[in-house]
Amino acid sequence: MKKLLLTSALIGSTLVASSAFAQTTVTGNLDIAYKAIKEKGTTATGGHSVNGFGKEAQINIQNKGKLSNGWDYAAGFAIEDDGNQTGSYFNENTYIDLITGDTTITIGQDHIQNSDRTLGNFLGLVAEDLSNSTTGTGGRKLDKFISSMGSNPAASYGIGIVQKVGNYGSLSALFVPNNNAAVVSTDIAADDSVADANKSAYEIGFVGSLGVAGLSTHAFYNEEKATTGNNKALKSDQVGINIGASYTMGQASFGYNYKYNDTGLTATVAGVTAVPGVENGVNGTQKQHEYAIAYAINPQVTLGAQYTKVSTNFAADSDPTSKSIAIGYNLGAVALTAQAAQLRNYSGVAGEDADVLYLRASTKF
Repeated sequence: MKKLLLTSALIGSTLVASSAFAQTTVTGNLDIAYKAIKEKGTTATGGHSVNGFGKEAQINIQNKGKLSNGWDYAAGFAIEDDGNQTGSYFNENTYIDLITGDTTITIGQDHIQNSDRTLGNFLGLVAEDLSNSTTGTGGRKLDKFISSMGSNPAASYGIGIVQKVGNYGSLSALFVPNNNAAVVSTDIAADDSVADANKSAYEIGFVGSLGVAGLSTHAFYNEEKATTGNNKALKSDQVGINIGASYTMGQASFGYNYKYNDTGLTATVAGVTAVPGVENGVNGTQKQHEYAIAYAINPQVTLGAQYTKVSTNFAADSDPTSKSIAIGYNLGAVALTAQAAQLRNYSGVAGEDADVLYLRASTKF
């Protein structure tokens, strides 16, 4: 026992001593927003009006320094509390990075560059966040804008690698052994032979300017293999694609983003009822095109406009669209955003429309 205690003490002192070469930072952000939605549906579940305040708060704890072998490292996690938070408060940006030169090996969740991004919107909310109806709660219809592409492996714990390629950008690859798994380090996820198991997934991607000033691009592909007994009842592989580009020229910025989502399930009828584990109640495939423009009048005031259109493989579906205009006012420590949007056929049903007003105050610390 004494030997064990001595060994433990030595290990503990070593870990404490290493912190002398590290740098720890704490940052955060807070958004408080007001949203008003007037739904103008043609069905029994349409015509709801909702409004009220919401908030999102996040604290980021990060550490970086040198390892004993000369490599660099970075590590951290985030504490998030949204207005509708019901699950873990520690499910974002959790990672340990091992860095040598232009190569980073990363272990964790929601940290590696990934497909949860767009270059088709510069100001205000993206289309899928405007309707407030991704869950269909309160009798409202589910929207059919894409929230996450395919299997979305970056939301699960896995291991990945990021390689910088000169001034062109960064290539990445991520593998998660159990998609949608959130477990403690001394435990493992469910047995993948049982019906409620998720399978492994991967994502490859690129983010960079391609060496062109003012240009931003990204391209991602992810996949989760179909297996008998999977809780998504997959008929084929679950696939996601996200490709985007934007260009800034003086005070003006232009952006386009393409998203493709294949849930791996059989397409049924328009206005399908939500299926557990399926993004926004959609079976089959979605193709989403996003267009955006922004103009900085001066360093404080920016104007923006955005248009999104979705097509699905439902023969009876009407294509959902979103049009919005926004203005941003930068006060330095606080940024204000106002956005007005029109959603048309947002649930895939003709006439299921909504008008949205969104106001937000944001700060970082």
